[in-house]
Amino acid sequence: MTSINSDQMSAMVLASLNKSNATMQESMQRLSTGKRINQAGDDAAGLSISAKLRAQVDSLNAAIKNSSDALAMVSTIEGALVETTTILQRMRQLAVQSSSDTNTGNDRTYLQDEVNQLITEINRISSNTEFNSTKLLDGTFTDKNIQIGTASNQVLRLGVSATDSTKLGAYQLDSVDESIDPSSEDTHASAKTALNALFDASADYIVKGTFGTFTASVDAGADARDVASSFNLISGNTGVQATALTRAKLTVSAAATFSFTFEGKSTTTSQITATVTSTTDLTAIKDAINAVSGSTGISAALTSDKSGVEITQAEGYDVIIGDVSTGSTNANLLVTAMDMDGNLDGSTRTLDGDATAADSTAVVGTVRLSSQNAYTIRPGHADNHFSAATAELTAAHSSIANISLTTKEGATKAMSVIDGALLMISSIRSSMGSASNRLQSTIDNLSNIAVNAQKSLSTIEDANFAEETAKLTKAQILAQAATSMLAQANKAKETM
Repeated sequence: MTSINSDQMSAMVLASLNKSNATMQESMQRLSTGKRINQAGDDAAGLSISAKLRAQVDSLNAAIKNSSDALAMVSTIEGALVETTTILQRMRQLAVQSSSDTNTGNDRTYLQDEVNQLITEINRISSNTEFNSTKLLDGTFTDKNIQIGTASNQVLRLGVSATDSTKLGAYQLDSVDESIDPSSEDTHASAKTALNALFDASADYIVKGTFGTFTASVDAGADARDVASSFNLISGNTGVQATALTRAKLTVSAAATFSFTFEGKSTTTSQITATVTSTTDLTAIKDAINAVSGSTGISAALTSDKSGVEITQAEGYDVIIGDVSTGSTNANLLVTAMDMDGNLDGSTRTLDGDATAADSTAVVGTVRLSSQNAYTIRPGHADNHFSAATAELTAAHSSIANISLTTKEGATKAMSVIDGALLMISSIRSSMGSASNRLQSTIDNLSNIAVNAQKSLSTIEDANFAEETAKLTKAQILAQAATSMLAQANKAKETM
């Protein structure tokens, strides 16, 4: 049909041209932006999915950065603690050196001078170690949350306790010094029996600490060595280590020839005989005790003024001194128990030398419990080594800030305090090492998730350049053809 009002051929060609132009415009936009979805109409569902994936990818990248920063912070803490450990090891070396009697008082003073400087450096490290202006080791960096995921609850908790000299050390508890009143003891055997009766079979000790509650079982009549062994048997569970030491000081009231029985490590009784010519020089008693130290395990040393003899049973066995005889009512042997630090317990036992009565006593050793963590013990019976009751006892904190190497006893105690400090630092380093390993795994995992999420986002959102280039070329050819056909359609009207 020939019509002058409607040009159907031109309209058809124009529609094809518009379609090709639209396709060409879409392809050009995608090729110029690199995106398959440039407006919601391109892919409504895909736009929603890509928005969520884009948020996830961005959040994952932020979490990776947080984790990397935290890893650097943990490495900063670890580096500082490595140096603190080195300092503590040097301090312990000095403590061991000072505990030897090859050192004079001046030598120990010089050793203490170095310890003081080392303690100052520990305090400086504790107060000055920081990351991004945040103090790490002064006790303020506690209970911190590191965002390591894309959700609000995906955090790593980090915290470091203070590592200054007042916080580093050991929690210690000493048993009570015990000795037998000789007023009713007139034989070596009776003094030994009376000493054993001080400790009940049910006086077991309940240890409550960081790792739970456990019981150290002790038999009746146990000496300090036995008690220490019982605590050490469960130390793997409690973290509480025990040492035992028996010490006492001997003096005399008058010059005479002293004869008495002596018992320590061996159940065999040794006989001590020594002639003292002056109360200010007890060398004879010291030498006589050392002469039998192979069987008793007891060593003797003169005090600085020679008027006393300090005896030590290094393993914590009971020391029994009995049947003192001098042949004189005025010449008596005086025995005073000492604790691990060389302090006298205040109860001097007078052993009469007239060989009639009140001539025997026994000394029980001191048990020292030590741990890097706080703990308590509760005796099961009032007759025990630590108290005269069954109340719970709390260990006291001994810090490295108060250690003194100026005396042999102070140096000996310093070793256990420094050991506790080393364990404290090792515990923190262990936690930081675990956090470091976790953070590295977190970074690896987040990176893997981010890569795969980005891959999915690219599939949905990014343009396929090969496909879009082909579509553009096709649209251009069709547009050119449609333009030519539109001219032909307009020309065709002239011949109709």
